[in-house]
Amino acid sequence: MANLALNPAPEKAQGNSKPGITEIHVSHSKPGESTHRQEVILPMLAHLSKQSKLRWFTWIAPQGITKALLQAYGFELNNVQLVHPKSAADIRWLMWEALNSGTSETVVASTSDLTAADVNELEKASFNGSCRGLLLQ
Repeated sequence: MANLALNPAPEKAQGNSKPGITEIHVSHSKPGESTHRQEVILPMLAHLSKQSKLRWFTWIAPQGITKALLQAYGFELNNVQLVHPKSAADIRWLMWEALNSGTSETVVASTSDLTAADVNELEKASFNGSCRGLLLQ
């Protein structure tokens, strides 16, 4: 069974957006539970995609995430910007750019190799762009 833990960073609301970085940790107790992880995470993200009316819901996603999969979970595809990075090293930079630009309501990325300084820089970018950031780990 997967355990879900949310670790929100301090938030400062600006308009409809609540900028800040939230880390979501889903642990697996058995091999092969990645399907269960999707069943926990995807409905939550689909809900957030529906809240993004004027700006993008940007997901810097692993290769297995497709628009067809998102549609099956009820994502609002007109508001979704799906980005597949060429390498794991690109994820931090892509997330910072998406958060900082102000064109996204929510930016989601899966990564586990960020330092505290990296998360701090992403937090600053989220406030600069009035954007919510989610780190899936």
